[in-house]
Amino acid sequence: MRRLTTSSGFTLVEVLIVVALIGVLATVAVPGFLSYQSRSRRAEAYVNLQAIARSQLSFFAVKGYFHGTGLSYPDPVPHGGLGAAKMSWDAASETAFNQLGWTPEGGVLYSYESNTPSVSGSGCTCNECFTATAFGDVDANGAVSAVMYSHPQDIGGVILECPARTFPLWAPTRLGTTHSIYDEVAINRSNDEF
Repeated sequence: MRRLTTSSGFTLVEVLIVVALIGVLATVAVPGFLSYQSRSRRAEAYVNLQAIARSQLSFFAVKGYFHGTGLSYPDPVPHGGLGAAKMSWDAASETAFNQLGWTPEGGVLYSYESNTPSVSGSGCTCNECFTATAFGDVDANGAVSAVMYSHPQDIGGVILECPARTFPLWAPTRLGTTHSIYDEVAINRSNDEF
């Protein structure tokens, strides 16, 4: 008797088609995933800036002025610059924000500052305002992005504000308009969206 043998497996054409499909899916999915990761890292700045803003408003209610840090903390230079790696919240950072009673939980991806009229060279056009800014490069593309909370002073309908100090950026604007965003955390898209 003759045995009938059948070969099981995939042909070379079938394997090449599957590899090509996987390549196309990876090309589409990877950039979207990387963008999602960067946006999720940016959530740190939103949470911390809201906490700084609450601390500033409480500080103002007690002291009658806002607290400025001057520089942004932590200094990213000892950590190899801004990027997707967390920086430690060091003693200088603790000292800068100590009066506000604010400290982040653990390491940070962003460097934080609070600019007020009391800071030398602040560029502020007001007497009672502040801008809290988080500078970072969470997508590690080499461009520094800024997330900001700008609290202006309204004097008879004239809005006066403080810019960010490290990079002189004014309050962010609503996407597609020239309307400034005040008293909420927003991305300043003038440098980098992330």
